[in-house]
Amino acid sequence: MSSKELDIYGRRDPTRQEQNFIYAAAIFLIAVGLGAITVLIYFILTNSTIKDAIDGDGSVVLAFLDAFGISVPVLTTVMGLVIARLGFQLLRHRTITAARWTVVAFTWMTVGSLVIGIARFFTVGQPDKIAGESGFQFANAITSSSSFFLIAIPLALSWLGMSSIVNTLFHGEESLSSSNSRVAWNLLIPTVALLLVVAVRPLEETFVTSVTNKRFASGDQKVEFVGLDNYKNLLTVRMDIVDCKKDEAGNCEVNERTGKTMWELINRDLLEKGYRTADVYSIGNGRGVAFSGTDEGFILATFNTLRFTLSSVVLELLLGIIIALVVNSSFKGRGVMRAAMLVPWAIPTVVSAKLWDTMLRDNTSGIINKFALDVGLVDQSKAWLTEAGLQMNAIIAVDVWKTAPFMALLVLAGLQTLPSDIYEAAQVDGASRIRQFFSITLPLLRPTIAVALVFRTLDALRVFDVFQVLLGRQRLSMATYNYEQLISNRDAGYASAIGVVIFVVIFIFTAIYMRILGIESEQ
Repeated sequence: MSSKELDIYGRRDPTRQEQNFIYAAAIFLIAVGLGAITVLIYFILTNSTIKDAIDGDGSVVLAFLDAFGISVPVLTTVMGLVIARLGFQLLRHRTITAARWTVVAFTWMTVGSLVIGIARFFTVGQPDKIAGESGFQFANAITSSSSFFLIAIPLALSWLGMSSIVNTLFHGEESLSSSNSRVAWNLLIPTVALLLVVAVRPLEETFVTSVTNKRFASGDQKVEFVGLDNYKNLLTVRMDIVDCKKDEAGNCEVNERTGKTMWELINRDLLEKGYRTADVYSIGNGRGVAFSGTDEGFILATFNTLRFTLSSVVLELLLGIIIALVVNSSFKGRGVMRAAMLVPWAIPTVVSAKLWDTMLRDNTSGIINKFALDVGLVDQSKAWLTEAGLQMNAIIAVDVWKTAPFMALLVLAGLQTLPSDIYEAAQVDGASRIRQFFSITLPLLRPTIAVALVFRTLDALRVFDVFQVLLGRQRLSMATYNYEQLISNRDAGYASAIGVVIFVVIFIFTAIYMRILGIESEQ
């Protein structure tokens, strides 16, 4: 078949000029892919901070992480290899699948070069007030961004050339899975790039800081690499069986102020190693399980957070389902009821917490105590926010009041999608309302409940504002403990390690929800 004859798919053999262009495009892909990796290696080897660390003035690992991070070298290497592999496929096989993927590669490399160039232009061109600069620095901006704009020109020309011949010169048929994969990646690439900038990089920088002894707001400090010491100090936990302290009559002593049982200390050797008891849980017969660690404050904050999360989320889910079932039924004033139920959720959390702080005052000026005394629920005012045994209950009640409407809204949205004919058939079969709820409503609501649980659990595990406003330093959550370490102790490295641990805990809870509720199996 000559170069002008078409096959049954409307394709022809390329001319000599077109053949040379295809070879050039393939070689260009290989050069870009391998070149990106080469440039990365060059920058690593020539980085002054890394060279100083190699010469003995610091940690090489810290210098590398501080200069390049983790995601950028990994992503550059992976993408470089993928692009180079695509170039080899185009060079050897000249299939339409490789050609269409080549168009995708040239498209996004062009867009990426332009976006990076524009970003560099406006960021580098900003005047340095400390250096006494005024006005936009066009020379610096153009010098910094010109290389990205220049490389975008051959990339754009290659994209135009490949786009014009991709459907006429390349043989074979692309599989449906490959076509769908191309569409998916075209949609995902902007999302992945955005996530890299707003999520992965900040998390990565937090992790890098967590393996150092960096101090907050201390510019003259020499930052040192400490490895996993911060995590070791945070997560070193042990459980020991301890006995209660006994009085002369052989009974367990009770702290008069807190009303809690008093316990013996753990082994002296453990105390000398830095272990401190965070809390003790009674197991009966005057014995208890002591949870100890090298950072007892973080253990207590973790217990507080987990208790708050489990209690508040369960109560909010139950109340949310009840409220949603009520407002989903048909009755007069249903619209007003739906609007009214969202009022607590609409109030900002800090404002809501301050309102409850006023209502929970430990004298008759607090409306909660006034009401409880008037109806005879209590015989004297309660210190809801200062008495250790009441603090968690009070703060859980405040959060449930505010967030149960959010759970109700999510569940209500799920109820609106349930088909009514199923309930009509169940009524014909004689199923009661209770039987319908457990056999039809709950199973069909499982995906909705899973989404609601994930959202609320993520929010509860990183709770900060309610604890900070109502309890301050009396009782800390993981987030407020993180805040105290960063602001009060100015330990940025340790606070970053706490942040990473919180992220891991949230990830574990999310994975558990998805596993238990079968989200993956229903996709």
